[in-house]
Amino acid sequence: MALGRIRVPAAVVGVLAALFVSCLHAWPRDATCLLKAYPDFVKDLPGPNQVRAHSGDVFVFDQSLPAGSHAWRLDHADLKAQLEQEYPKGPLSAPPPRDADPGRLRSQAFFERMYGQSLSEVQQHMTSVYWAPCRCRIAFSKRNGAAQALEKVGRQLALRPELAAYVGKPMGSLNWRAIAGTQRRSMHAYGVAVDFQLPGALGHYWRWRGCQQSAPCPYPAAVLADARLKSVVQIFEDNGFIWGGKWHHFDTVHFEFRPELVGSACATAS
Repeated sequence: MALGRIRVPAAVVGVLAALFVSCLHAWPRDATCLLKAYPDFVKDLPGPNQVRAHSGDVFVFDQSLPAGSHAWRLDHADLKAQLEQEYPKGPLSAPPPRDADPGRLRSQAFFERMYGQSLSEVQQHMTSVYWAPCRCRIAFSKRNGAAQALEKVGRQLALRPELAAYVGKPMGSLNWRAIAGTQRRSMHAYGVAVDFQLPGALGHYWRWRGCQQSAPCPYPAAVLADARLKSVVQIFEDNGFIWGGKWHHFDTVHFEFRPELVGSACATAS
């Protein structure tokens, strides 16, 4: 007996076709990190190479940047470049390799849309965070839970006075400015970075040492040897912050909120 044709409703056909296409075009692996790390800003991943904000702004994840020097990539980083260098979470036992700067490559357009394109816009998201190590307050952005994470770090460090002493003297957070020697916006401009006056010979910045962007820069040995500093860094990392001491172009006084690099979605163990 011949069987009649089975008619599938057009709506069902459309759903099946959409599922098939989505299987063919998987989202970039690292784009999911941005979705999980920045829920106040990133809404979804609408296409195979797209990141969409709640505002409706759509960012191209991979802009197919041409090959270039490390300095060139710093100036032109897209979202893929922002995530291409894995941040080595955990104690630092050796100097970072040449031009290993995980977190220094940043998509400025992404962060400007997220935190503000002017000082007045950034200030709309700022709050005053209680910093337990000095019983003082630090201005910090409350977007994506950044301020809450910073306060948590401070309270954890305050439970260990020998660690709290390392970060008891904040040197500044919000500062609408460019990074020295560049036209790139500093993360301090968005209110999601903070510097501290570290004790002894632990506070170092590669430019203070007379180093050049395109040349090797000797890493300060004292920083590698300090166990307490490593413990301070670990607590920051556990709460979504990266440390500038893990850059070849080191900035050991600098911590910034970058959950896409150290959060559960993207973190790697050293």
